[in-house]
Amino acid sequence: MRYALEQYDKHGFLKAPIWLWLGWFFLIRAWVVFVVAGASRNEGVTILEYVYPDQQMLYIGLAMGLPIAIAMWLISLRKPESTYINGLVNYLKPISLIVVAGQLIHTTYLVNLQHWGFSWTNAVTLVLLLWFAIYLVNSRTVVDCLATPNDIRSVTDHNHNSTH
Repeated sequence: MRYALEQYDKHGFLKAPIWLWLGWFFLIRAWVVFVVAGASRNEGVTILEYVYPDQQMLYIGLAMGLPIAIAMWLISLRKPESTYINGLVNYLKPISLIVVAGQLIHTTYLVNLQHWGFSWTNAVTLVLLLWFAIYLVNSRTVVDCLATPNDIRSVTDHNHNSTH
């Protein structure tokens, strides 16, 4: 057995690792700001204007984060009898990589608009996006947690049979 029993949920699915959740929350940061601004009523407009002085950037962030917000919701709906949802969850790794690529391109575009001047915000964003992309590509745990238990067994059996 590759993972401890407490790493599985009550339905037998491997729980998503904390780094995956943190990366997803970073990808939906526009949604987080939007919800916080909405919850703070009187200061909401001020918060949005401070974090997103250009409203277009807020809308782009919301659009790019929407697939990840849906993905975070879908992973919580997994059950053994939900084959359609389980099938959709299998595509969350490539969807996450596409969103990361889109946000990398968007941030690079913003840096270009600033004539390649250094900004801590853009630098940290680029580093975190690159780190998360590397994590998504290299993490076996991400692959296992997004697969259905039968898929994990077939991959493990295939890898075990090919080595002998």
